[in-house]
Amino acid sequence: MGDKPQTYERRLQLKHFFEDRESKETRRTWLEVQLSMPEQSSEGWVNDGKIRLSIGEDRNIKGSFLLSIDEATRLLKAFELAVTDHEVKKASLWRS
Repeated sequence: MGDKPQTYERRLQLKHFFEDRESKETRRTWLEVQLSMPEQSSEGWVNDGKIRLSIGEDRNIKGSFLLSIDEATRLLKAFELAVTDHEVKKASLWRS
């Protein structure tokens, strides 16, 4: 087809450092969010962009998810609801 591959830009990288129980060394896990913007094809169609979630340890990628914008929206809503439920429960515990 001759279309160029999608390019992704980093939007967020979360890093978590922890001590490995076996080796006692400091290790790192990370989550990275990358975005590929929508583009117009040579035929004039507008193709949706994608969001890529990558999960890794130290410098190695352990897994990657390529999400449509619809899937990313549903994931965002699930996070929003989880945080809201957490905060409601936390406030309830503080009041008791």
